[in-house]
Amino acid sequence: MARVVFRGPGRTTRPIALTLLVWACAGEPTAPIPGGNETSNQVLFTSSRNGNIDIYAMAVDGTAPVRLTRDTSADQSADWSPDKSTLAFMSNRDGDYEIFVMLPNSRNLRQLTTNSANDGFPHWSPDGSHILFTSDREGGYDLYVMRADGSNQTRVGQSPGSSFGGAWSPDGSRIAFLSTRDGTWEIYTMRADGTDPLRVTNSGSATVGSKLAWSPDGSRIAFHAYDLFQNSDIYVVDADGANQTRLTTDPATDRFVTWSPDGSHLAFTSNRTGDDEIYVMNVDGTGVKRLTASPGLDVLDSWRP
Repeated sequence: MARVVFRGPGRTTRPIALTLLVWACAGEPTAPIPGGNETSNQVLFTSSRNGNIDIYAMAVDGTAPVRLTRDTSADQSADWSPDKSTLAFMSNRDGDYEIFVMLPNSRNLRQLTTNSANDGFPHWSPDGSHILFTSDREGGYDLYVMRADGSNQTRVGQSPGSSFGGAWSPDGSRIAFLSTRDGTWEIYTMRADGTDPLRVTNSGSATVGSKLAWSPDGSRIAFHAYDLFQNSDIYVVDADGANQTRLTTDPATDRFVTWSPDGSHLAFTSNRTGDDEIYVMNVDGTGVKRLTASPGLDVLDSWRP
């Protein structure tokens, strides 16, 4: 078995990003997402349920899962474009991780980054014109932005330390990201041009994880963090750093959180049943419901706009 890792921040003892095990590929035809490009609400996720790491979509109640990629490489961390027409994702199909885009029906695959470094964790700008991503092409991890066609790849927010896992605010004015510029992995925001950095968290003994999610109204940021006992839970914090609140207290590892488009729910990944599955809960942490139940690992990516 090969271990596929795109390294990023996480526990104090070792980096955490999306880590999955790869088995021999089990054939399953790709198919259009149920509902096509209609307004049906769906969740994108990465799964090894068929023996290979691929991208899937399902309805928000966990039904009708559809496999969208079937390359023998690891395809993961997909993000919807704001108009729901295109998916951006990362794949190591050319030897290292690069960013690709395709239509939801698995057609018109295009590779946007081509270099010997790792490029990953794409996130669309709210107007769909640009894609934010993480890369180690200049040594350490930093944030880059490019046009939706892959042109004008530019480093943003350059600073001492590493930066990782950026996410645009809903109005496109600021970017939330993780950085070690003050010594430990913390959440910061900055203007879209990289100026005016603001520290949001002061984790102390905790270590903030590698996926950030803005609330639809731009007022809060959801994230996961590890404590000294290596337990990870879901938190929310106001965008200015106030009112940090822990939402999950399960002894399992809860991580990779995202908001529903209407702001009423949070979906996340947890191994509370023994392997990684996807759950949904109310924004106050109540009403936790399991959405997936597969023999492989199911890891949350994004909720359809």
